[in-house]
Amino acid sequence: MRITDSFDTVSERLEKFNSYMDHTPKFWKRGVELNPNDNVCTVKNTLPTELNGFTTPAGEGLEYKQWSWSHNLVTDRGDEYYAKKITGYNNAGAYGDTEFKADGIAFHVITGNYGAMVLRNTVISDSAIDQDDTYADVTGGLSSATSDRNTTKVLTANYPRTTDPDNDNTGGAIDQVTWSYEWATGDFSTSSGTPVADLTGGCILDRANNSAYAASTNKLLTHFNFASPFEKTPSDTLKIFVNHTFEGAGS
Repeated sequence: MRITDSFDTVSERLEKFNSYMDHTPKFWKRGVELNPNDNVCTVKNTLPTELNGFTTPAGEGLEYKQWSWSHNLVTDRGDEYYAKKITGYNNAGAYGDTEFKADGIAFHVITGNYGAMVLRNTVISDSAIDQDDTYADVTGGLSSATSDRNTTKVLTANYPRTTDPDNDNTGGAIDQVTWSYEWATGDFSTSSGTPVADLTGGCILDRANNSAYAASTNKLLTHFNFASPFEKTPSDTLKIFVNHTFEGAGS
């Protein structure tokens, strides 16, 4: 007995598989389809504290963790930083931390008043940052000695790194450079005292060893807006991961 038209040819099967892959998300995490272009991963964890009656949206005595995703703009200064970091040289010879500090692009240096992330509560456009790639282009930045309002935070230890082992980070692949910053419950709040506007975004900068806080002349590695504004209460911790991918010619 001859069976006809019962099986696809090899070419037909490959075409169906490729079509399926074209419409499949790059990866999934916690049941949420993720856009691979959204390289900024924000994790807010609400803890059960006396301030919230030891009850969060997850229930009494339970932590409530929320993820959100957005994307960033790497500045021209950021491109310069990565080129010098990868090669370790410029036209004058070896290029290390001393040179990064001197040029005001020591975004990775944790000790001293150098690399940090600063959050803000106004929305800014990519074109605004394109002007001169400095903190002068950032409005609504929360970086000062004002009580409970300083968001200036240095890198988490052992970052930037590749293949990030932190399970909170939905990125952190082998071809990504991950920058990680963490705020504790008491670091700052937008809701305590006199409340201020919700957080809308942030930036990575180098303070050039001139202040514990950001200054208008500080150079930016990158900036980003959150997908939607949110508050940080004294019961919330916060993590922000920025994952920069180095892509080759692969699919």
